[in-house]
Formats: sequence, C-alpha cells, structure tokens
Amino acid sequence: MVYLTQDFHRDVSREIQKKTGYIPTQEQCKAVAHHMEYNIRADTKYADNGHLKISWDDLMYRIVSDIKKNLHANDVDRYVEQYRRYKSTQLNNLLTETEEKDLQDIARGNKKVSDFTDKDYLKNLYIKYFNQKVRPDVKQISLQEINHLKYHGFWHTEQVALFAIDISVEENMNPLPNLLAAALHDCARSTDGYEPKHSTNCEPIARNYLDNKFPDKDLLSPKEHDQIIDAVTHHNVPFTHKDNTVLKCLQDADGIRLWWEKRVTYDAHTPTGKQIAAYPRWKQIKYLSNLLERMRATMPNSRTWQNTYTYTR
Repeated sequence: MVYLTQDFHRDVSREIQKKTGYIPTQEQCKAVAHHMEYNIRADTKYADNGHLKISWDDLMYRIVSDIKKNLHANDVDRYVEQYRRYKSTQLNNLLTETEEKDLQDIARGNKKVSDFTDKDYLKNLYIKYFNQKVRPDVKQISLQEINHLKYHGFWHTEQVALFAIDISVEENMNPLPNLLAAALHDCARSTDGYEPKHSTNCEPIARNYLDNKFPDKDLLSPKEHDQIIDAVTHHNVPFTHKDNTVLKCLQDADGIRLWWEKRVTYDAHTPTGKQIAAYPRWKQIKYLSNLLERMRATMPNSRTWQNTYTYTR
C-alpha cells in the first residue's frame, strides 16, 4: 500500500500527533491508516465487497479525514496490535474466496480487468498470487539460483514480474499469462553477461513447468499457453510477433530497468511501458519503492529487492 508515501505519511502523522500529543512512529502511522482503510472498504458508500468505488487519491483523503474525526488517543496501541497480527499472518494467508473468484473470472473471460475500478486491488491480488503460487516453484527450478547470479539473479525475475503485473492492469490485460512469462523468462540463465541462447534454453524448463507443475493449468487457454512459451523463447530478440500481447508486456517489463540505465535503445510496445520508461530519476525511485511495499505486503519476511533498493538509493 502507500503507507510510506512521503506526503501521505506526513499528513497521517500530523493528525495523529494532534490527537495524541506525541509524534507517532512509522508503525503507528501505518497501523492507524490501515485500520481506517479497512473501515472505508467495509462501507458500501465507498466500496463494493471490498472493491473501491473511489480513486486512490480519494481513499487517502478519506483516511486522513477519518483520523481527524474518529481517532481517539487510546485507540493507537490497539490498532498497532491489530496491525502486527495482520502482518504476521500475511505470509501464510491464502487468497480469499473473493480474490480466487475474481482471478478465475478474469482468466475465463467472465470479467475484464477494465470492469474493476480499483486497480490497486487487482495489482495486490496478482502480486499475492505470484508470491504464493508461482514464485516458490519457479525459484526452485531456475538456474539463476544455482549459478548465484547477481544482476540477473532471481530478484530480477521478481522485479520483472511486478512490472508485468503493473503494465497488465494499466493496459487492461489479463495479468496471469504475463506474470507467468515474466517468472520464467530467465530461468535458464547461467551468466550475468551476454547470453543470446538463454531464452531458447528456457523453453523446455518453461514448458515443463506449465504442463506439469503450475497448479492452475485450467486457467490458461491453449493460446495463452503458447503465447507464454513464445514470449519466453523470444523475449531477447527484436519484436516480430505482432499478435503476441504476452511478449509485448514481457519485453516492456524486462526492458524498463535497462531503459532507465540507458543501455538499450529500442522503444516500448505498450503505452504504460513507454510512460514508465520515460520516468525521471526521482520518479523511478518512488515507483520502485511503491512496488517494494506491495511485494512485502504479501511476503513480510522476504529480502526481495535488496539489490534493487541499493541501486535506487
């Protein structure tokens, strides 16, 4: 979530200080904001079954407003305890029934990504899905771990998966095949350097995973299955497969960090990819920080992105 966004954190901290008379800790700010957001999402005026009807900016405004109106000084410690219990159980939490159904409905065409006004809900849902159902098995079969890669280590795969989810939701694409392609795109890498055949070497590993180990094979159509394999196999060559939206998304997600470092010159294939690629330095850091917060929200004990965070500091 955005509980660490600088302006929002400052506003939350200021209102808590007015109510309590002391400067709150970062944990207290997050706990109070989390409690207020929970109440807002339970209000049918602002949300439908947990799905926001209001914008993200309006949500932050409502959180600060509710703190101003409803917070009592003796509530803060109770909210902190609730928040600690919530965070401690996140790692083992399975997807809720609502989340499972939404993911299945999108995969089967019963719903579209564009049907959801709360894009942050969808992004968090697919990050949670990636963390729980895809990441552990792919990390186990990936040669990135065996070869102790750094720049292209598994943290890079995690980063590309998050970029792919973000792009997918913004482009109203089903994120599932895109996050799977991102998870598998470097699974056969043996070096951090130039390795033109690593993508074709990924093909049998990716195919075996999708056919035998992926737990939700029924959520992929035959076309999506083939698009994932094609994307993984050709992600490091100039884009020629015009009808493969999975490949478009993967090449954008994989290229963002390289564009930022000015190490490649080809253009992005999606409007969202172009927008992210053009971010100035300060916005890159903010963007990565927000994705890091999302990742940790569903995997609080992870050391994910340690290298990335050093890079963006």
